[in-house]
Amino acid sequence: MQDGNGYVTALYIRLSQEDRDLSSRNDKKESNSITNQRELLWDFIRNHEEFAGCTVIEKCDDGYSGVKFDNRPAFTELMELAKSGRINCIIVKDFSRFGRDYVELGDYLEQYFPFLGIRFISVNDGYDSRNFEGTTGGLDVAFKNMIYDFYSREFSKKQKIAWKRMAEKGEYNATFTLYGYRRDRSSIHQLAIDEETGETVREIFSLAASGMSPLKIARLLNEKGIPSPSENQIIQGSRQEWGLYGVECHWTAEKIRRMIRDERYTGTMVSLKTCSFTVGGKRVRRAPSEWVRVENTHEPLVSYELYLKANSVIKQTMFKQSGRKGKNIYHCGYCGRKLQDTGKGSIQCGQRYLIKECRCREASIKREVADRVVMDALKQQIQFLVKESELSQNARSRTVPYSADEEIISLTKTIAALKKTWMPLYEQYRDGSLSRENFLAKKKEYDAEAAKLEQRLDELQSSREEENEKSQQERKHASQLMCYAEQMELTEEIKEKLIDKVKVYSNNRIEIYWKFESGFSDTGTT
Repeated sequence: MQDGNGYVTALYIRLSQEDRDLSSRNDKKESNSITNQRELLWDFIRNHEEFAGCTVIEKCDDGYSGVKFDNRPAFTELMELAKSGRINCIIVKDFSRFGRDYVELGDYLEQYFPFLGIRFISVNDGYDSRNFEGTTGGLDVAFKNMIYDFYSREFSKKQKIAWKRMAEKGEYNATFTLYGYRRDRSSIHQLAIDEETGETVREIFSLAASGMSPLKIARLLNEKGIPSPSENQIIQGSRQEWGLYGVECHWTAEKIRRMIRDERYTGTMVSLKTCSFTVGGKRVRRAPSEWVRVENTHEPLVSYELYLKANSVIKQTMFKQSGRKGKNIYHCGYCGRKLQDTGKGSIQCGQRYLIKECRCREASIKREVADRVVMDALKQQIQFLVKESELSQNARSRTVPYSADEEIISLTKTIAALKKTWMPLYEQYRDGSLSRENFLAKKKEYDAEAAKLEQRLDELQSSREEENEKSQQERKHASQLMCYAEQMELTEEIKEKLIDKVKVYSNNRIEIYWKFESGFSDTGTT
């Protein structure tokens, strides 16, 4: 694929979480911001006539570490474009924006891109693969990449130390301000109450403590037109630079629950709830005993008593609901949320209560009808799998004995006959009629032939055992499923053992996902 002067160019932009955390430093913000990377790359395009009129594609990973290559969505899309031949040039600000693993980066520059015929340009490093005939340009590039890798690891260590010190001091260290608060004018690491959003927080806690469910609270706030935390960040402009798009901006029950569980609203700073064991690795939740808690770090929005009461009421409500419903296998086919009981025999998506114009309103079905469809589909699956098992058994009974068993018998006889030739040779050697050299040579031949035959015999016997085990497993699996074939109702046992989830769409259309390997895809309309 070519355009303009022969180039279809991809601009790759990346801003890591590490760069965000240092965004309070003006020099870091100015050099590594998404906006400035974009401007630098477009200036490069405009200042080089060879790119005049070419098609330019932009890929941006916002908030992703450069240590790993396979966990960045935009990078993955970039590589798909490269493999499919839809681009033939990639331009980045510097090597570290593309990736900080210098070994893997070297593989891309020296092997991957030359093979695909892709020109690679790193603007600030002065690197253009066209000038190096498919190599990285020698030790200079490799050294730079090694420095980037070393910097990443050293920076991570220093960052963790700095975060721990800040946590122990009770300082606030997050990219976005906690909803209900603003940055204190005297220090960006201190929180001060934002009266407008703070009043919303107080209302949420009061409503929860009075017994109103998180869903009803979310619905009430949406009806009032009160901006959610996500919407508030967009209004303030703090989310636009970092490009955190695609996040639901309305109030949801889960957002309400998270807010009620957040102890920071009582004036206690809670930090270091998560950690990563490798640079750029997945963050995992620490045990509560490992969290850093510092009391009285900022003015509370709610009393500790109200905080405890709201959480207690929410837990009681959730416990009652879970005890009444059992396992919920039904999900909205449009948003993925679990469907809720209406109290009138139907189940539907709760999203319909949060947004008036939403396709989730179509995800509704009578529970009785849904249960019946699932049970009918289960019986069809059982019948299919039992029949498939029978056919498989019959096929093996016709083919395996002829091919495997007969060869096993033949090999066993051959090995036994070969062993009988050993003793005469040994006797000849003992009585001197066979020299030591000839004996050792014939022994070597014998050992080699015996080893070959025994290896083949072992392979056949292992294969036969695997087939028998597979056959037994199939029969066992079919037998286990058969016990549910006569079931008339969708029991908790069936939901737990056999069904992963059921997606519900409009017009009573459903998709069933089994916990066992099904014979065919189950979709149905009642």
